[in-house]
Amino acid sequence: MKTMPRLLAFLSLFMALPLAAQELKIATLAPDGSTWMNELRAAEQRIQNGTDRRVRVRFYPGGVMGDASAVLRRMRLGQLQGGAFTVSDLSGVSSAVNLYGLPFLFDSEGEVLTLREEFDPLIIEALGEQGLIVPGISLGGFAYLFAREPFPAPESLSTSWRVWVPPGDTLSRRTLERAGVSPVPVPLADVYTSLQTGTLNTFASTPTGAIILQWHTRARHLLDLPILMTAGTIGLDARAFKRLAESDREVVLTEFGKALKQLEAVNRRDNQAALEALGGQGIRITAPPSEHAETWREIAEQTRNRMIEEGQIDVPYLAHLIERLEALREP
Repeated sequence: MKTMPRLLAFLSLFMALPLAAQELKIATLAPDGSTWMNELRAAEQRIQNGTDRRVRVRFYPGGVMGDASAVLRRMRLGQLQGGAFTVSDLSGVSSAVNLYGLPFLFDSEGEVLTLREEFDPLIIEALGEQGLIVPGISLGGFAYLFAREPFPAPESLSTSWRVWVPPGDTLSRRTLERAGVSPVPVPLADVYTSLQTGTLNTFASTPTGAIILQWHTRARHLLDLPILMTAGTIGLDARAFKRLAESDREVVLTEFGKALKQLEAVNRRDNQAALEALGGQGIRITAPPSEHAETWREIAEQTRNRMIEEGQIDVPYLAHLIERLEALREP
């Protein structure tokens, strides 16, 4: 009979002990001191405070854990619990992430902002179904074409235009091939050297990205025509996430979500300032005639439709997105 009180006392003592801290190891290409890392460090502190240090975050910045594919591989092996990614990095996890990154689909940032309330949750849900927990999506701004030479009419382009495409971005490569130029797949880390050597003479980037990466020093012209919307996020391995207490999961999602919203606001401000800075540094910013812009959109649409018909790409919710866009553009 004395055993039961002792057992209850032991269980009470055990339940009163603090839970062991759970550590989330998260890798990113962003270097320490960058805006991304500053916001993530601030979120890390809020997460530790909000969970009474039951959740700790350890960042591996500057690409020390490799590129996005290496980080995803390490997450599958349990060596990492998360990573900071561009949304396009996650196309191998779910093709739904391609919705915002399809070439020449959107005419303005306003269109994306209007539709994202409906489509952000669909992208996040699609990633979650594949085991990647995402607290939100942070828009990085439109990418534009930069080049050393003035941009001619689309029909006057030739293979002498050597345009950067990220390895694995089949849709952009096929779109550029249809436009008559030479797409050159080069890893992000090698783009600047390739611009120096002439392997590349044209690239797409956000204004801020072009300056940060110093690519703008190899360009003299910017085509003022939005190509695609860039975006970033934080992806957490679902297995590691589920090991957290339910209340702690909410803190993690909330604080990383705040960081992503703040980064989006910073991106919007910095891109505008970067455009002005590029003009001040002698880069000529030229809007194409409306007929040239329409030709680019037609090339992109024809390429996209053909690849979908041939089963080379699959973009969930695309038909609905296009339907919503057309309704939005009606006078």
